[in-house]
Amino acid sequence: MTEPDHGDHAHEEHEARYAEGDAAAWERPLRSSELYEPSRRDIFNFIDETKVDYLRPLLPPDGRALEVGAGSGRLLIRLGAERPYRLVAVDYAPYAARAVRENLRRAGREGAVVFGDARALPFPDASFDVVLSGGLLEHFRDPLPVMREMARLLRPGGLFYADIVPRKVSLYRWAERERMARSEQLQEGIYESDLPRSRWAALAREAGLHDVRIVSAGVYPPFTMPDHERLVWKYRSLVRALDATIVADILGFFYMVTGNREAGSAPAERTGLPSRR
Repeated sequence: MTEPDHGDHAHEEHEARYAEGDAAAWERPLRSSELYEPSRRDIFNFIDETKVDYLRPLLPPDGRALEVGAGSGRLLIRLGAERPYRLVAVDYAPYAARAVRENLRRAGREGAVVFGDARALPFPDASFDVVLSGGLLEHFRDPLPVMREMARLLRPGGLFYADIVPRKVSLYRWAERERMARSEQLQEGIYESDLPRSRWAALAREAGLHDVRIVSAGVYPPFTMPDHERLVWKYRSLVRALDATIVADILGFFYMVTGNREAGSAPAERTGLPSRR
């Protein structure tokens, strides 16, 4: 997922470049929070564990796993610890390739890192058992071409997963509610998506996925609250019990979307469109 920015946003000058899909606009140093350190009790590892707990019963027993727009690759690596997957990460940002390679090294795992366009992925049809993305789809004004590409790569019965940060007030980001309502940096297609849950479900089905499910998650104390990370970990059972409830629908931080490629279904049509992230 995209790491929340709690400052005054020093990147206004780059906004147009982000929106137009300029890979160089995403070049930056690695953040300490992006490094694979699963023992660290911060909000990012808590979110990672939430995703893994949710996905664990859905995961295929083996095969190949691809993370699209991999960023740090932490979630991909965690899934590789759950199942004997052959891991592949694809991104178009140079910092992401460095982050994934460093995190593979830290985890003692092997994996491939590929530069590629999320709307024209450089892999053949039906070549992966798991295709996932974390905090990627909200960066597209039209996410359907990316979702079609992800579905195209799934083998019959394969698992699709995406988590998405919607442009809505959550308890975690309560302090940002006014800025979220008026900030140009938070417009759809750059940082958060205005699309409702029902639309994401429709897009997943249009991309060729079946058994689509969307769960709201992430009812966390506001990030401005002192010791909010300590509280999340201390009361983790209660916090996670709120996922997939009406409380999470109202106050949750992100959506988790899953679906499957139906056996015998044709690959989704490839778009070949340029990337916009």
